[in-house]
Amino acid sequence: MKSPSLLLVVGLAGILSFSTVRAEKPLALANGDFEQQLTGWKAEGDNGMSAAVPEAAHTGKLGLRVTDTSDTLGSSLAAAKFPAVPGKTYEVRFASRIIKGNFVGVYLRFYDAKGGYLNTPEKQNQNILRMTTKDTEWKDRVLKGVAPEGAVQVEVWVHSFTKGQVTADFDGFSLVEL
Repeated sequence: MKSPSLLLVVGLAGILSFSTVRAEKPLALANGDFEQQLTGWKAEGDNGMSAAVPEAAHTGKLGLRVTDTSDTLGSSLAAAKFPAVPGKTYEVRFASRIIKGNFVGVYLRFYDAKGGYLNTPEKQNQNILRMTTKDTEWKDRVLKGVAPEGAVQVEVWVHSFTKGQVTADFDGFSLVEL
């Protein structure tokens, strides 16, 4: 029979190790797997470059394919915005691959109460995960961003860059608050 003090030590160690695990709050990102086409995503300014197609599926029947053949236009596909708390960390998870090119990224964008972007190239504080020509195989990816002072909303944005061409596939998006 084990001594009561040994059981107490083992029990406390278990509690301490459990308390160091970061709690996640899943945010209800609609249609992150694109099984309902682009439902739940906004494609304003997308220039017809984003589509849910079978060839882009990592899992399931459909995935997102971004096909940008322009050197002057880019794609733009955004998920719904969620409430954000300044100082909290947000994490988007997804799978992606490059078919050709490398001018595409996934962003975590934070907004203030007036709808203004808080992460801009001018401020040099963008949360972006850029795909490269080396990313030709499906890979699970993670992008984290901390909500800046004044943030009230966060969104996931898939964007091909204006001055380049790319074909890329994405699937399985999820968003959590850590």
